This record gives sequence, structure tokens and C-alpha cells, in this order.
Amino acid sequence: MGSTCCSKALNGLIVLLIVAGNVKAAAPLGVVNGLFDSKQPRTLGLGKLTFTESVLYQATKTTYRFCHHPNLVQRGDEVWCMWSNGRVGEDEPGQRILFSKAAVANLSEWSRPQQLATDPAGHGACVASGWIVAGRRLVALYTVTGGTNFDPRTALFAREAGASGGWTKPRRLVPGFFIAGPVRMPGGDLLLSGEHVGDARKTGRMTLYRTSAKDGLSGWTRCPISPSDLKVFGYTEPAPYVREDGVVVCPFRNYSGSLYASESRDSGRSWSVPVVTNFPDSLARHATGRLPGGNVFLINNSSAKRLDRSILTIALSRDGRQFDRAVVIKNEETKVRFEGKHKLAGWQYPHAIVVGDELLVAYSVNKEDVRLAP
Repeated sequence: MGSTCCSKALNGLIVLLIVAGNVKAAAPLGVVNGLFDSKQPRTLGLGKLTFTESVLYQATKTTYRFCHHPNLVQRGDEVWCMWSNGRVGEDEPGQRILFSKAAVANLSEWSRPQQLATDPAGHGACVASGWIVAGRRLVALYTVTGGTNFDPRTALFAREAGASGGWTKPRRLVPGFFIAGPVRMPGGDLLLSGEHVGDARKTGRMTLYRTSAKDGLSGWTRCPISPSDLKVFGYTEPAPYVREDGVVVCPFRNYSGSLYASESRDSGRSWSVPVVTNFPDSLARHATGRLPGGNVFLINNSSAKRLDRSILTIALSRDGRQFDRAVVIKNEETKVRFEGKHKLAGWQYPHAIVVGDELLVAYSVNKEDVRLAP
């Protein structure tokens, strides 16, 4: 009798464990049902913001005709923006980094773009990878490819702005392909996210690093993350944000038509297995952050149609978990003016920062121009 009861209890426990093992983890973020209406591709059923754009760079027949990967930062009473700038196509040899800046008091007037970096070897492309502000110091980050983006020689480099206006010599930091700068964690450490390169791509896709060095010039250590299915990921283009409860959430680009996401409960040191969300995404870079009132924002091309970048939206969430409001930033029809490698029409690769009580959003247009929405 006792043996039978024990046997039944054991069988029940085994069934419970099997069922529990098949339960998928809850996604770290999502949208309320019906937020984006895919039956209305031009508007997604959303209202639209109105504003006056600032043009930081406009390609012409006599200039470099590729622009992408804009990255913003505030340094004191100035806002700086860098971007990738190539002759014709995307990530081709000779691609360089340009930057421009404007006074916080007058964000409609931007300086003439200047060159920040190029590949001295001439065989790789430079890709804008963001900024670090440490007190009064400004560090510019950029990726130099080894001929192709995932070449084992592809790595992140840094240059620091000098007091006289120049830049220090390039300094190699870590291997990988990066298109955005690190995010400051609540304790002050930096979290950097991008793509594995070389043989590391046989077992991984996204790569994340942390450092306690305030300037980001040393001390980077890799943070473990293990996607369960490599095939769904190409470029992951992570854009982490920190919830009010301290949990770090990181959405990832992928081939599914919706963002994947992972979360960390130890300031980015370790990560959950990325899972699919119901947040639509067209296979493009997204931007995240927190508004002064506490709302988390996520800016992306929220069409589930692959590579449809005709509409750029911003969605808001009170808790960083459920996004329940959204509006269109840009959806006017655009057309590529200068054909080139990987050129696409549309409003793409946003990056956003809060300056005072204003959200600034930089984006590329057709991978040719760089504009800013205040």
C-alpha cells in the first residue's frame, strides 16, 4: 500500500517536472493586443507627431552617399552626433566616421560635419559605435571591420576628445561588431552590447561586456548569454534599458518578425535565454531609454514585414514590461537617390537621448542622410 502511494507520488512528480520543463519563460517585454494594426501599413492605426527636423547631413552627387548608425550624446551644454559615412554602399572599404555638434540651447543649428576616424589600413570599414561621457571627458567609440563585418579581426576602438579639439590615437578595446555605445548601469558600471565575430559566431550571436572603468577604456569582461536557436539571429543589434526595479531588459533584432528579449537581474552580469516577444519589428535597429516621467520608450520600425522601414514609431510603457501607447515619428514616403550596397528606402536605425525635458531622435533616411527629430 505504502509502496503504491510512493510510486504514484513519484510518477506525479515526474509529470510535473516534464510539464514545467516545457513551459516557455515569460517574455520580458510585450505590447498590448491591437496596439499596432498591421492592416494599415502606412500608419499602423496610430496618430503622428509633428515637429521640425534638423538635417545633419544630406548626400549629394559630389559627397559621400552612404550614412547610417547615428549615435547621440550630451556633453555639458552640447549635444554630439556621430554616424557612419561611406562613399556609396554600406560598410565598404573607406567608410569613415563623421561627427557634428550643437548647443543644447540651439539644437536646430549643427556644426559642419568633421571626420573622427577612418581605417588606416584601408581594407576595412569604420562603423559608428557611440559615446561615453565620464565627467568632463568624452570618448568616441567605433568599430573597424577586418574586411567583412564578422571577420575575426573586427574590433571596437576608442578615441578621446582632447582639450585642444583633436583626438587621441585609436585604442583597441574588445573584439566584436558594435553600432551603439554602452549603457550606464545603476551602480555606474557600463554595459556594452553588439555582435560576436569570427569563430565565436559558431556558438553565439550577441555579445555583452561590462566594465567598472568610468571612461570605458579598460576592464571589459564578457557577460554570458546563450540563445537557444542561433538560426533565428543574424545581426542582433541589442539596445538594453533598465527598468525602475533595476532589472535590465535587452531586446534583440532577429528574423522572426518580432523582437526577442532577455533580462538580467544582476546589472548585466548574466542573462536569461532570449525569448520571442509579441513586439513587431521589421529586422532593423531599435532604440530604447527612459523619459523624465519614468516611462520606458522603444523606437523601431514596428512593421512585421521584413525590412519594411517605411514607418518609424515610438511605443511607451509605464513599467518597462507592457507597452500600451504608441505614435508615428516618421512615415512619409521616401526613395533612395543613390543606389548602393544594401541601400533601403525609409526611416531607420534610430538612436535617442533625453536632453532636459526633450527627447532627441536621430535616424538615417534611405541610408543616405542623417536627420534629427526634437
